[in-house]
Amino acid sequence: MRRMTSRAGTRHRFPTGLTGLAALAAPLAALSLAACGGGGGDGGDSAASAQAATTSTAPQPIQVDGLSQSCSACGAATGNSYAGTDAGIWGYQNPNAAAVDVQYAISGVAGKSIWLQLSNQGDAAVAMPSGLSSQIAAEMIAPQALSQASTDETTQRAIGEYNRKGWVDATRTSADPMLSTLGVPAPLAVSIGTAGLAETATRNWYHTDGTQRSATLRKQMTASDGTVVNVWVETAEASNVLDATVTELITAFAGSGMIYDRLLNVGGAVWGANSFGTSMLPAGVPVDIVVLNFNRDGKPYGTVGYFWGLHNFLKSKEANSNESISLYLDSETLSLGGPDGLRSVKTTMAHEGTHMQNFYRRQVRMGAEYAYDTWLEEMTAMQMEDFLSGAIVSNYNPIRDVRLPDYYRYSDYNCNLTAFTGFGVSCESYAVSGSFGGFLNRQLGVGFLRDLLSRQMVGSKAVLSAAIQDAGAGLTFDQALVNWRATTNSNMPLARTPHGFGYPQWTDGTYTLPAIDPSGATYTTLRKLPATVPSMLQAYGSYIAPRGASDGVYSDKVRVPPGVALSVVVY
Repeated sequence: MRRMTSRAGTRHRFPTGLTGLAALAAPLAALSLAACGGGGGDGGDSAASAQAATTSTAPQPIQVDGLSQSCSACGAATGNSYAGTDAGIWGYQNPNAAAVDVQYAISGVAGKSIWLQLSNQGDAAVAMPSGLSSQIAAEMIAPQALSQASTDETTQRAIGEYNRKGWVDATRTSADPMLSTLGVPAPLAVSIGTAGLAETATRNWYHTDGTQRSATLRKQMTASDGTVVNVWVETAEASNVLDATVTELITAFAGSGMIYDRLLNVGGAVWGANSFGTSMLPAGVPVDIVVLNFNRDGKPYGTVGYFWGLHNFLKSKEANSNESISLYLDSETLSLGGPDGLRSVKTTMAHEGTHMQNFYRRQVRMGAEYAYDTWLEEMTAMQMEDFLSGAIVSNYNPIRDVRLPDYYRYSDYNCNLTAFTGFGVSCESYAVSGSFGGFLNRQLGVGFLRDLLSRQMVGSKAVLSAAIQDAGAGLTFDQALVNWRATTNSNMPLARTPHGFGYPQWTDGTYTLPAIDPSGATYTTLRKLPATVPSMLQAYGSYIAPRGASDGVYSDKVRVPPGVALSVVVY
């Protein structure tokens, strides 16, 4: 499912306050540690901390001197010096089961921006060092800003869970066994679903609220592979969704070289032969795009679209099935959202088309155990949007213009990548997964996405890790996660970003991704740094803090929890 945000300020209100680098208090306090020394020009530990360290009987952490260079041909001239104009990145990954105290100094950093990052590489939260602190004059975003945005997320997640696992029950409730080989379309398949219907036909469609909505077939087009694509519009919305809008929709989806063709090119068929006998629709049926007024609230956006695998079943298995390979779009976003609304709906078709495709490719053909977890299901849909948006809309990219701004707007630094909460109370997971997916797209290209979509492995992290490793760029999942967090969290300027970091432009002549510069005013204005240090660093979450230097040397002693990577970024 795709839960779209509106333009900033049009749907959700955000608290006012200091933002970006301008919000930092001039004197930054030391990133001090309760049981270890201070940081050079940043000050030292208090007497109380020193006394605690002296009297403590707890085992002392391992001591490590120096950091490793995390980039090549960059500002990290050596392990302890910065030179040049490009960003320099240094790091230490703690592989131990206990905390490690890392002492380091980096020279040549006078007048530079310096950022310290801790990034959890494990699948469990870890305690932050008790003495770790930063005094940053930045307002934390109010939790209600996210909870207000999540009113209909429960329905969307329920659909997602049905698509992921719940559909299996409908295939196992009768004596009709699953076939061992892919099925062949039945001779009367043409009479199934919406095949054979012509423009102006009407029929009822079940919506997520259980109501049936009468809709009219407004436009048909035959795609390049011979599949018929239908656009249906709720009859009550006929005067609000103009013929020109319907034509734009179907052309964007089924036109030559547009969404449908590109979905096929990157990920394969959206539906076809299957091994579920008489439970599911056969191959050869149309693809239906159904425009309904989702919640009749008189507003655009909110939930803009969805795909629900329930409708791929025959009514003999799912009584409320629409018996249709279909995706659903919100009419009020089209009629009230203006050009931005139409643009959002077009990219939503790419997003929901990916869910449709994933359902067939992974769940139906490979098997239920190959379904992605929600975080990767949504990430791949947003990655597809990223690659397809350049062909279907002008001057708009959903990662650049929605996901990364939301990452900063909702302060998503310490969010668990693999715990998808949508517009949750503390984390906006679309922004987290989308921003990471956009990073991977630009580092690894469309061949990586093709491999990720089709790789027959169980376990979402395992699938993604293998696809990253085999992409040939020298990245691992852990390193990609650290590099992405360092890129976004530090607002690293694109023009000074080393290889393996950043959001560079990517193109192969067919697919083009625009470059994204995290240091741009759009992002720095929205950005809110953590006002306090969290007690726990969430699984795959991160913490970022600015640092200072005296006499051109930045020195520090940082306690790194087990399984956590320390990064220092200078530019």
